[in-house]
Amino acid sequence: MTFSITAADPETGKTGVAIASVFPSVGAVCPWVSEDVGLSTQAWDSGADYGEPLLEMLARNIRLESAAEAVLANRPGSAGTQLHGTEVDGETYAYTGEKATEWAGHVVGENHTAAGNTLAGEAVVTKMHEAFEDADGPLTERLLTALTAGEAAGGDKRGDNLSAAVLVHAPESKLYHNMRVDQPGNPIDGLWDAYEAGRDHAEAVENTDDLAAEWGEGFEESIAEFQMRY
Repeated sequence: MTFSITAADPETGKTGVAIASVFPSVGAVCPWVSEDVGLSTQAWDSGADYGEPLLEMLARNIRLESAAEAVLANRPGSAGTQLHGTEVDGETYAYTGEKATEWAGHVVGENHTAAGNTLAGEAVVTKMHEAFEDADGPLTERLLTALTAGEAAGGDKRGDNLSAAVLVHAPESKLYHNMRVDQPGNPIDGLWDAYEAGRDHAEAVENTDDLAAEWGEGFEESIAEFQMRY
């Protein structure tokens, strides 16, 4: 019921996921990020039962391929699962279970993976892959560009998405690194709107001289910082 892209920018140390689905609140279940990896656990059997142990194993310097295969081997529903991800150094892994609803599959590219199930066709993941490779700019923008391309190629074969999300882990967290739109219709458009608003807000608070004048005595630059909760 979902299409997604995972990616990393080894030069900046960012990892991220962008995802859209006919499933409600997909951002609460499928995307997972850390300083080590960006990954998505989707289709029939997904969520914290996969994401949490994978992040923990990668934090212990276990590579994603080994960690993913160990988790999949111990989950009875893994035949209906899709699991794909990109480590911060660009190493990738992708798995589509044999019982994932057609069309289901994945593409692996340089520093990214694209996958989906219950899709209009293979073109959805192919166009996501191509759009990401052709895109410029920050990782969040490239992820959103790829997600938009997947929707334009047909997206979920059953119609309008119910939810979409983008989640990015970065050495310096920003509010626009963690966005969800849980509204039927065009949630990907909503993500773009939220991203632009987040960028505008970030630019506003970067001018700490104005904030210091408003705050007065006792101002610290940390007041303008937001610690992201992943």
